Amino acid sequence: MWITLIALLATGVALTVQYMQTTRLLEARTHALVDDEAASLLARYRADGVRGIAMAIRRQQDVPRVNEFFYLLATSNGEPLVGNLLEWPVDVEQPGYHSFTTKVASTGEGWRERRVEARAIVLPEGFRLLVGNLSDERQALRDQYLSSLVWSLLATGALGLALGFWYSRRGLAFVDAASATGESFLQGRLEERLPVSERGDEYDRLALTMNRAFEEVERLVGSLRAATEGLAHDLKTPLTRVRARLEVADLEQADAGRMHDVMADSRQDLETILQLIEDVLGLARVEATAVAHLAPVRLDVIVAEALELYDPVAAERDMELVSRIEPAQLPGSRSLLAQMVTNLIDNAIKYTPAGGGVTVALESIEGAIRLVIADNGPGIPEAQRAQALQRFTRLDPSRSQPGSGLGLSIVAAAARVHRASLKLDDNAPGLRVEILFSRL
Repeated sequence: MWITLIALLATGVALTVQYMQTTRLLEARTHALVDDEAASLLARYRADGVRGIAMAIRRQQDVPRVNEFFYLLATSNGEPLVGNLLEWPVDVEQPGYHSFTTKVASTGEGWRERRVEARAIVLPEGFRLLVGNLSDERQALRDQYLSSLVWSLLATGALGLALGFWYSRRGLAFVDAASATGESFLQGRLEERLPVSERGDEYDRLALTMNRAFEEVERLVGSLRAATEGLAHDLKTPLTRVRARLEVADLEQADAGRMHDVMADSRQDLETILQLIEDVLGLARVEATAVAHLAPVRLDVIVAEALELYDPVAAERDMELVSRIEPAQLPGSRSLLAQMVTNLIDNAIKYTPAGGGVTVALESIEGAIRLVIADNGPGIPEAQRAQALQRFTRLDPSRSQPGSGLGLSIVAAAARVHRASLKLDDNAPGLRVEILFSRL
């Protein structure tokens, strides 16, 4: 409604300004023409007196002209002597410009009621001179202006109301769709999304934002379900083993040596449980890290420190740890980036057979920084790579290895915090992990 009123006001102001500028221009043009004509007649008056000006008026009346002038020479009391005006206008008493309606004798048309813009002059002998030009065009302009204003306001108002109605219906339709989608989403149908048109307006941008929020909620809910199931499974197995050992030892009334073995095995299972809980808490800390906490860090220094930490481990397993590191700085969390790099190197060394090799490369490319860690271990089948990034995922080749299944989940979460892309590829043989950081 307000938009329509503003549009109407703007249209009215624009037409009014245009009308006033045009009328001022026409008035200035008319005054210039009348002044020239009056100056010519006054020159004849100074040369030949009243007789000369009367002869000039008669001669001018008989000459067809593009700009038709109107004259009247009258006595001091207004009695017409010569000219094509029927009488001296009653309203014209003082010298200067006057606008009035009177009967004039137009060329070939006889006496007609016309609108005249004229200049009144008092001659030295008391005679009066009136020189004028038609101002009908200004009256026609005023009528045309009023007509254009009315039609423009009607058209603008109708168009504004139509657009306002359409826009309001569009907004109400979006609200209805958002409400219905939200209700369905709250009822457990997490795949629900708002429809997005091809118009690309603010409603579509809002729908895209809300859809991203729905997708994130769906991802978090799915992650929570997987975490709950995985945590329950990974806690159940060691706790069951601890209980079974204690029950068997109790039934067998084990001696001190046997109880020592039971306690040692149980302690190892409890350490596994504590490590699992620590990994879960670490993952929660990673996902809770906000972008506002990021600061400029040297990724090349972090990678070099991780390589120095794992170099003895690789040497112990007779593995070759190759690195190509270029200087690289980006906004990030040093602790998260260090955990990401150490998890990737630890996984690469863990699943690479003795005598194999691990390659770590950090390079700056146009507008981005690329971190690549590759090994020649068993790798991950393409069909299982997306699953490998989920929490508590333990793929078949890795079930014999210790761990919680959270390593790559923490890497994926850290990449998400840093708005980086994470990609798992085949290294033929082995696994190639590529993380691409934007410099922005």
